[in-house]
Amino acid sequence: MSMETAVTANIIATFLMVLTYTYLYFQYKHTYLAMWMIAWILHEIRIVFFEISFIERSSVPLIIIFLLLCYSYNLLMTMGTLKLVGKRVPRLWIISSIIILLVSTSAMLMEMPTEVYIVPGIVYIGLTYIGTGIVVREVNIRGLGKRLTTWAFILLGLHTLDMPFLLSVSWFVPWGYLIDGLLRSIVAIGTVFIYFEKMRNELATKEKYYRLLAENATDVIYRYQLLAPAGFEYISPAVKQLTGYEAADLKTFRAVMRIIHRDDRTKFKKLLKSPPGFNESAILRMEHKNGDMVWVEPKQTIVSASDGKPVAVEGIIRDVTKRVLLEQDVARLDRLNIVGQMAANLAHEVRNPLTTVRGYLQLFRNKQEFQHYNEQFNLILDELDRTNHIITEYLALSKDKSINMKQCSLNEIILSIHPLIQADAVSSNIETSLELGKIPDLYLDAKEIKQLLLNLTRNAIEAMSSGGRLHIRTDTAADEIVLTVTDQGPGIPQQILDNLGKPFLTTKATGTGLGMAICYRIAHRHNAQLDIDTGPAGTKIYIRFQRS
Repeated sequence: MSMETAVTANIIATFLMVLTYTYLYFQYKHTYLAMWMIAWILHEIRIVFFEISFIERSSVPLIIIFLLLCYSYNLLMTMGTLKLVGKRVPRLWIISSIIILLVSTSAMLMEMPTEVYIVPGIVYIGLTYIGTGIVVREVNIRGLGKRLTTWAFILLGLHTLDMPFLLSVSWFVPWGYLIDGLLRSIVAIGTVFIYFEKMRNELATKEKYYRLLAENATDVIYRYQLLAPAGFEYISPAVKQLTGYEAADLKTFRAVMRIIHRDDRTKFKKLLKSPPGFNESAILRMEHKNGDMVWVEPKQTIVSASDGKPVAVEGIIRDVTKRVLLEQDVARLDRLNIVGQMAANLAHEVRNPLTTVRGYLQLFRNKQEFQHYNEQFNLILDELDRTNHIITEYLALSKDKSINMKQCSLNEIILSIHPLIQADAVSSNIETSLELGKIPDLYLDAKEIKQLLLNLTRNAIEAMSSGGRLHIRTDTAADEIVLTVTDQGPGIPQQILDNLGKPFLTTKATGTGLGMAICYRIAHRHNAQLDIDTGPAGTKIYIRFQRS
C-alpha cells in the first residue's frame, strides 16, 4: 500500500467524522460533542497540511504548530470522552502537556536532535490514550460502545508508543498510518455508541420517573385522543380512588360519560372540544361507584400537530369535593351571620322594653292590693331575669368586640374571682381548691378571663352531686401556660362532646347552651387552645395559653 492511499483514506475518514460530530453538536448542543467536533477539525488540519507535503516541516514555527495540533486533538478527544462518562481529566495530564510542549519548544530552539522534542510528546499522548481507555473501562456503563472505546483507546495508545521504533520501517509506515486512522475512527464510533446508549438510558430513567410520578399522583392525569379512533389513551391509576373504577374500565368516551352527572355532561363535552387553558377551570360532578357524589375540577390543554390541527387533549382532574362543601358551608355561614346580626339587633331592642316591664312589675308587687299575687309576680320576675340573662349571653357571643389586652397575672385574676366561685360551690355543698403554680405574666383581658372562669366553674359545679370537689390549677408545660379546671362529675357523653361549643347546645333544663360557646370564643380571642379530657371519674378542661 502506498503512503498517498493511506493518507487519502485517513483524510476522507476524518472529514466524515467532522461532518458527523458537527451535525450531532448542532442537533443536541452538548459540550463534549463540541470538544469532539473541534478535535476532529484540528486533526483534519494536521493531516492535510502536515502529512502531505503542502508545506515544509523544517521551520521551528511549523513544528510548534504541528505539536500544538497534536496535543490539542489529544486533550479535546480525551476530555470529551471523559466528560461523556462523567469523569474529569486529571490535572496532571494538562500540566504535563504544557511542560512537554515547553520542553519540546526549547529543544527545537536549541537545535537538539529530533528525538529529544518528538519522543516525549509521543510518550505523553500514548499514555493519555491508554489512561483514557482504562478510565472508560472502569465506568459503570454497559454496551458495545464502552468495549469499542476502551480497547480502541488502549490500542491507539500502544500504537502511538511504537511509532519511534517503527517509523524507520518503510514498508510498515503506510500500514501504521492506516491503523492509526482506523483506531481513531473506532474511538469516534465507540464514543457515538456510548453517547446514544447514555441518551437511551437517560430517556428510560426519565420515562420510568415520570410514569411513577403520574401513577403515584393524587390527581388523575389523562390524555384523550381526538383523531379516530377517539378515546382515552392514558388515565392514571388515581382514577380508582376518585371514582371507584379501574382505569381500564374508562377507556371509552361512553364509559366516562356514564359516571359524569347528567346535568354536567354537556359541559364535559364542551371541555373536550375546546378546553380552557391551565389557568382556567370548571367544576363537574361525578358519581362514585359506591353512589357518592364527587366534585372534580378538570384542567386541560389541547395538543396540536405541526399544522396546528388539534390531535389530543391532555390534562389533570382534581378532587375538590372538600373544597366545594367547605365553600357551601361558608356561604351558609355568611347567610347565618346576617341572620345572627339581625337577631342581635332585635335582641337589643327587646331588652329595653323588658327593663320597663320589670320595673312596673316590681312596682305593682309592692302595692297592698296585689299582695295576694306575690308568688305569681316573683315567677314572672324570675322568668324576665332568665330572659335577660339569655339575651346578655347571646349578645356576648354575637358581638365581635375588641379586647383590652394587658400584661397581668393569671393567678391574681383567679384569686380575685375565687370568693364568687366559692360562694357558688358552698351553696351546692361543693368543695373548692386552688393549686397555683409559679407562672409568668400573660397578655390577657381580665374581664373576659373572669367570664371564662365563671362559665367553666359553674358548669363544673352543676355537673357534680353534693360533696364533690372542684380543683383549679395553673402550671407551665413546654412553651405553654396551662389553666386546668377539674370536677368529679359523671363526665360528658360522647354525643355532647362531639358538638360541644355549638350555640344553644345544653343538657340542663334551665341552660341557655351559650356558656361553652362563649368559653371557646374567649379562648380563641386570646390565641389559646381549649381541650377537654372527660370520663366517668370526672372532667378536666385545659386552657393552654402561649407564653408569647
